Amino acid sequence: MIPSANPALFESTRKRPWKGRTPVWAVIVGLATSTFTLTHTWAATDSSTQDPPADLTTLSLEELMNVEVSSVSRRTQPLSQTAAAVFVVSQEDIRRSGANSIPEVLRMVPGLHVARIDSQKYSITSRGYSGRFADDLLVLIDGRTVYSPLVPGVFWEVQDLPLEDIERIEVIRGPGGTLWGANAVNGAIHIITKKAQDTQGALVTIGGGTEERAFTTMRYGGQFGNNLSYRLFGKLFDRDRTTSAEGSHDDWRMGRTGGRLDWNPGTHDAFTLQGDYYQGQAGQLTFFPTTTGPSFSTNAVEDVRMSGGNVLGRWQHTFGERNNFTFQFYYDRTRRDELSFKEIRNTVDVDIQHQFALPLGQQIVWGLGYRVSGDQLRNSESLSFDPAERRLRTFSAFVQDEITMFQDKLRFTAGVKYLKNTFSGGLLLPNVRLLYQVTPNQSVWGAVTRSNRFPSRFERDGRRALAGTPTELVELQGNAGVRSETLWGYELGYRAQLTSILSFDAVGFYNDYRQSTGEQEVSDSLELVRSQVTTRTYGGELSGDWRALPWWRLRPAFSYLHIRRTAPEGIETESGEDPTYQFSLRSLMNLTDTIEFDTTFRFIDRLVGLDVDSYTNLDVRLGWRPTSKLEFSVVGHNLLENRHTEFKPEFIQTAVSHIQRGMFGKVTWRF
Repeated sequence: MIPSANPALFESTRKRPWKGRTPVWAVIVGLATSTFTLTHTWAATDSSTQDPPADLTTLSLEELMNVEVSSVSRRTQPLSQTAAAVFVVSQEDIRRSGANSIPEVLRMVPGLHVARIDSQKYSITSRGYSGRFADDLLVLIDGRTVYSPLVPGVFWEVQDLPLEDIERIEVIRGPGGTLWGANAVNGAIHIITKKAQDTQGALVTIGGGTEERAFTTMRYGGQFGNNLSYRLFGKLFDRDRTTSAEGSHDDWRMGRTGGRLDWNPGTHDAFTLQGDYYQGQAGQLTFFPTTTGPSFSTNAVEDVRMSGGNVLGRWQHTFGERNNFTFQFYYDRTRRDELSFKEIRNTVDVDIQHQFALPLGQQIVWGLGYRVSGDQLRNSESLSFDPAERRLRTFSAFVQDEITMFQDKLRFTAGVKYLKNTFSGGLLLPNVRLLYQVTPNQSVWGAVTRSNRFPSRFERDGRRALAGTPTELVELQGNAGVRSETLWGYELGYRAQLTSILSFDAVGFYNDYRQSTGEQEVSDSLELVRSQVTTRTYGGELSGDWRALPWWRLRPAFSYLHIRRTAPEGIETESGEDPTYQFSLRSLMNLTDTIEFDTTFRFIDRLVGLDVDSYTNLDVRLGWRPTSKLEFSVVGHNLLENRHTEFKPEFIQTAVSHIQRGMFGKVTWRF
């Protein structure tokens, strides 16, 4: 049941963690400080081995085009040889972006729509279906999926890492179901962290400002002998609330600690053990439908409590050149407590993969996977699930073969994945890709892919109050007959290094979705989730890299998206939650050997269905590196407008927020 409408009672749900008990901040700071002190005492390595990041403006286009990626084919290969719309965000990209969170980092990816809903919530999508819970985009961290089967989508407010520990982020725009399984319908984001041996020594960051009120990260990496490396970290931040006409209460504070251990006992084996734990609170003003006028709605100020942890183990064995085996296991536990619902989720995942080469230029990758995800839910009058506890099981198996022909000028890739889930019978996801290397610096590629999205817990078992009337609540009810959404995706791309200072990447796509979910009115007070909507999307994405001067690099990007949905009754509607056009221009300057000046301009088209206007944005970063170990930076976000709206809440109704202009300073010290 929803708490009483008494405002005093509602306000009592917003408890401050620092009153009457030891706050999580003190625990995590103490742990991180203890970790730093102990490891600094025990370390058997020279901290000076930690190298500063590379300089983006000095990298040649050949080096950027041949950055190795692993998310496209589940094995490392140069970016120039991938038959997919893939974009790689490097550690140096992250450092010079001025971003202070993973969602903000992702704004630089061409074709992604990143919209901030309030202080902590984001809508992040690729090629459509925008929303806080964008259900067609799969997100992984070091091979561990963070996609929630409850709503479905990603709770971005708990996906956090020390940004300095990220090696790269590989973003695949377009279907990726053959390799990564269900829910990678519109794309996949794979966040890959650095090995422990690449984070030796100590690192401390500290900063604060108007919106990013305070933040810090402490990390230490060391070695035991020549084969065992480790790192430990602690991180915390406090973000200010946004502004809202209803009153803003979305301030956000979070702490996280964790580490990684890498062991290489011999030339053929490598073991990894890593994990982290987080805890925090995020404020929000939540609206609930009622049967009491005149607004038939009441609201509550609350602090959403979030915590969780995970542990991942991986063993890699190399049999020979282009022949290796990987076994991975992880356990993930999350806990979320808010007025609308409470969730405790435990996930266990086992995955094996083997890749080997055959004569005549063939490279085969195959694998098996099994996942069990169990939840325990607390229902409310506004959101409920029946049953309140359920285990979802998923089995997967895939094989993919890549054949190179005509002196490696032609690459043909074919694969298929088999999936079976508690909510779905057996599914086959085929994938065919072809890449032709026209010249050493130009390639044309095409792909035909089928992907699927499993029904979520809510779509099958949920019930949500939509609105109130004088006599009853209008509700949306899940449907046990909801089927898996199916996509057939068609892509054609061109990638070229036109000159030694100019490169270009273009892709066009057409997607045909069947059995997309929609809503069907059953009575005046009941709507039913159904999977009978057909959606067709098409569009294109352009991005470039121009080294205008030896010390100045420009990176423009443009995307176009058209979406049309057709209901079973034949009624066609255009999507109103996604921008038709997006444009960005990123500038990276080395004014001197020690001073950097970086800017990012963005234009985002209006969201007609949400009544959100188009907006322009400018982020600026000024950095000074007096030595290779010490860095100072000042960052300004959203400088063209005092405030603007980027998206509006859906599913769980919270206050509409205006994103404000902000500035912060940051100091990074490596030693």
